[in-house]
Amino acid sequence: MARDSSTFVVISPWGKRLLGAFFVVFLVVLYLPTVLLIIFSFNDGTVAAFPLEGLTTKYYGLAFSSEEIRKALGASIWVGLGAAFVATLIALMASYPLARRNVRGKALISALMLVPLVVPTVVLGVALLILFQRGPGQIGLGLTRIMLAHVVIAIPFAVLILLPRIASIDRRLEEAAYDLGATGLQTFRLVMLPLIVPSIISAFLISFVFSIDEVVIASFLSSDQVTYPVYLYSGLKFPEKTQTLIPVATIMIVISFALAFGAEAIRRYGDRRLVGK
Repeated sequence: MARDSSTFVVISPWGKRLLGAFFVVFLVVLYLPTVLLIIFSFNDGTVAAFPLEGLTTKYYGLAFSSEEIRKALGASIWVGLGAAFVATLIALMASYPLARRNVRGKALISALMLVPLVVPTVVLGVALLILFQRGPGQIGLGLTRIMLAHVVIAIPFAVLILLPRIASIDRRLEEAAYDLGATGLQTFRLVMLPLIVPSIISAFLISFVFSIDEVVIASFLSSDQVTYPVYLYSGLKFPEKTQTLIPVATIMIVISFALAFGAEAIRRYGDRRLVGK
């Protein structure tokens, strides 16, 4: 008779309280700055500090009436969409053979694709700055260079989403398609692609969120056109601009949270669809 090897850990009441306290502290440390930023975005004063001088939405109107802010937001969206599209496409083309084929040096290739995750962004920013300014072709600075840099650092996030999903698909589905006379391209398009579309969308959204929030590398590669995080960071040096910048930062935080939760919801939907639940 088979014996159940499941292990259960009994936690005392004091242990539960301690874990609960740690969890509350974790949430406070993680989300309190965001909550304060949202509160200060409605402050009627010119300084982001307590006590509030009243509640108002006028700074939201002032922020979006600024041409500089609109240009910076437009630049962030353009860079984010381009970087997310290219990074997701490259990650898909790399993840598929790594997950479904016997590729020589698979472990090494997978590790190299994840290197940007562990390299400090300052170091990566300096390296890309030297490459774009002094490397072959001397690409220079600007939004296109920021987009290319964001592609480099967004690829690992997309790979981490796509590679496990592609690898988890039953190989018998491909074999059945081949037995029915389908080509490799037809098998990918008709069998594999519908199963990994949720993960593709999730990888795209996560890459986009990362790009529109990134400031370190963008600050190294910016010229006369800057993304909004760089504009925000530069504007914080001037106290008179702070209250106008906070509302847009608040909206970007809300959008980032929404996209991140949406990406996770889509990924979980793909998981349930894959197992037939």
